Amino acid sequence: MILKNKNMALLPLLAALLAGCSTPPKTVRTQPDAVYLLDAGDEITITVSGEQDISMRFKIDTSGTINYPYIGDVQLKGKSPDQVSKEIADKLRGSYLQAPMVTVAVAEFRKIYLLGEVKKPDGYAWEPGMTAEKAIALAGGFTDRADRHDIRLRQAHSGKLLENLASDSAIQAGDTVIVGMSFF
Repeated sequence: MILKNKNMALLPLLAALLAGCSTPPKTVRTQPDAVYLLDAGDEITITVSGEQDISMRFKIDTSGTINYPYIGDVQLKGKSPDQVSKEIADKLRGSYLQAPMVTVAVAEFRKIYLLGEVKKPDGYAWEPGMTAEKAIALAGGFTDRADRHDIRLRQAHSGKLLENLASDSAIQAGDTVIVGMSFF
């Protein structure tokens, strides 16, 4: 009889422990960035209205700079295309052109990377509006061994690893999505 009462006293504790184990982890959602910032791997076109000889295409290397005719090195990394347009126009104005109209556009965005339990892990071109779900679809979807609730994100701009990523979370250019393996 005493043994039975000791077991009964442990039941609430056991129930509380089991309830804690069955609670799914909270999902993390990321929001899209308001303005796209250029970085290594982006390919841009710089168009100067009426000036074909200085309208060109560049791929941004790891230094984040390009050497532009007549003005030299221009830092692009961490700037929006509009900021770069204004900077180039300001440097061309006066001694080279009276009123330059410069447009900077992203011709090709840098890649996102998908690793882990996706059918085709690789780097894929980022697109505005990219979510974790869309990125996984680009990689052919989940494998049979994928844990669909174990999605992690390594953010390119901060290096921070986010766990339990929601499928509708925004993915930014350069980010890495990692799908974990299920053990059951």
